[in-house]
Amino acid sequence: MNFHTNIALHYLKPKNNSFISLLSFISISGIAIGVMALIVVISVMSGFDHALENKVIGIESQIIVLNYKGSINHYNGVMKDISAIKGVKSVSPFIYTDVMISAGGTSTGSVLRGIDIKTEEKVTNLKKYLIKGSLNGLDSKKYNGIVFGKVLAQNLGVSVGDNVLIMSPQGQITPFGVVPKTERFTVCGIINSGMYNYDSTFSFISIKNAQMFLGLPPYTITGIEVKLDKLGLANLYAKKIDKILNKKPSSSFYALSWEELNKNLFSAIRLEKLTMFIILSLIVLVAAFNIISTLIMVVMEKRKDIAILKSIGASSRDIMIIFIAQGVIIGLVGTSLGLISGFLIGYLEKTYHIISLPSSVYYITTLPIRMTPSEFIVIGSSALFLSFIATLYPSYKASKIDPAEGVRHE
Repeated sequence: MNFHTNIALHYLKPKNNSFISLLSFISISGIAIGVMALIVVISVMSGFDHALENKVIGIESQIIVLNYKGSINHYNGVMKDISAIKGVKSVSPFIYTDVMISAGGTSTGSVLRGIDIKTEEKVTNLKKYLIKGSLNGLDSKKYNGIVFGKVLAQNLGVSVGDNVLIMSPQGQITPFGVVPKTERFTVCGIINSGMYNYDSTFSFISIKNAQMFLGLPPYTITGIEVKLDKLGLANLYAKKIDKILNKKPSSSFYALSWEELNKNLFSAIRLEKLTMFIILSLIVLVAAFNIISTLIMVVMEKRKDIAILKSIGASSRDIMIIFIAQGVIIGLVGTSLGLISGFLIGYLEKTYHIISLPSSVYYITTLPIRMTPSEFIVIGSSALFLSFIATLYPSYKASKIDPAEGVRHE
């Protein structure tokens, strides 16, 4: 322990002047509470962000490849080109269109997706969200199977085994003109992803049934789903796939990552996270002002000590470092207590799920917590930086005290 730190710690020890000790305690408590609040709130926001990512990736793939012309013909070659890219884990074809669904006198719109069961399981977690029935019914030879989202099934008043009527707005030509094409399907499964937009909109059939229903050739699809080895590289790989598939002048492919498809949603969450960080940082800023007042009081009380230190050879720089060290120690103790308490609260919630959420309002039932080292480092560094800035003015004023003036009235 060097000369400056030793004296700084000596000044922080409780003495006869309990008021200064109280100010020091308030400063440490303020920083600890601010840092703890930041850790807890940012961890919860990160938890919601991560939970939402898992929900989105569970229903959608990480990347989808589409064609500006509206459909992809002879898609096997395109899928081979994508699969050959290093870092691509699996691919799956799909078809989607807007349809009307009727059951028991009730009608509603839906996004109908035709999927390949064998390859779909490799790119999404659709099977994981199945709460009734089976996805295998989509490939049944006895009936046309369809899988609904939970909310969509409730709106239609249907369950597994019930029949529904699907109507395509594209229509078909008859002697009486163009009429909507209709076909009966049997509900073979119901999924519950926890995301209202998906559960109330999406319905799934086999890709073969989708081609037959829409009158598409067997080699034609709407797009291709892609899963990567690393989720965080979705934007980079989307650009890479786009570049590789469009080497030919006649090609018109484009690839979209899951982040681009849900850009508004995740941008809103990140903006809210940044806003909460800035607002809660004001708590730490207020605590930093407490450090200023504490050091000013210490400087006023220790004028004689400062004068003596200067008389025996301490420079103005030494005096400034002593009081900077004192403020930094207050900030360090407060930040450490805040980080530890924030971690303990996050750990207890993550382990024991103390706070529950109503499933009717939120897409998850417990408060999500995700703690990352980078957030601890950023929050801790910010608190220490504010503590350091708060020490500069009182330390500078202490360094300017004249030794003769300091002992004149002693």
